[in-house]
Amino acid sequence: MSEAAPADDRVMAYDVERRPGTWVAAQARRRERVIWIGAAIFVAVIGVMLALAIGHRLSIAASTLLLLVVVAAKPYADRYADSYIHWLGGARAEESVGETLNELRREGWIVMHDVEQEREGNIDHIASGPNGVFMIETKLRRYEDRDLVKAKRQAAKLHDELGVWVTPVIRLHTRSGKPFRPHGVWVVPRLSLLDWLRDQRNQPVPFEQLARFADRV
Repeated sequence: MSEAAPADDRVMAYDVERRPGTWVAAQARRRERVIWIGAAIFVAVIGVMLALAIGHRLSIAASTLLLLVVVAAKPYADRYADSYIHWLGGARAEESVGETLNELRREGWIVMHDVEQEREGNIDHIASGPNGVFMIETKLRRYEDRDLVKAKRQAAKLHDELGVWVTPVIRLHTRSGKPFRPHGVWVVPRLSLLDWLRDQRNQPVPFEQLARFADRV
């Protein structure tokens, strides 16, 4: 597995075919399976209740109890369905951002997707070029304070591994406007990302240091 830099034959042990959004898509599929299993169980319970009620084998009290259980479970099912929709939307947004960032490879940038980070889950994207190193997380519409804290923490860990400043970035997929910087994290709307990255002037990481990092992910 290798990535060829445009200027020379340098290689690094990172699979450039790794698709962006893979980790989030896996979470969405997991939730989808649980939803289908829950729906099947729900239909089976209702079917048994109806069969027993028609055959006069189920008392009114027992029927009421089963019905109450089904009603009580509905809010949990709704929340799980909402979670699935959220994860699915996140996967599509990450994939879109990843394809956009891949355009930078033609300019000599190294772009990595779905990079696992110990005790942090994963990093959506890392972009490293002549303008510096950027850790990019994707959010659909908005971010919370905890997202800012996590982004700064993840960028700090990357700094410790790479030895250069890593800029934490949150990219809003469905928002427009100008980039801004709350609490040390850049929030960059959808259409501004590539131009904003090209305009930065930070210290780049030596390729060999980035390659050693890639060997460990």
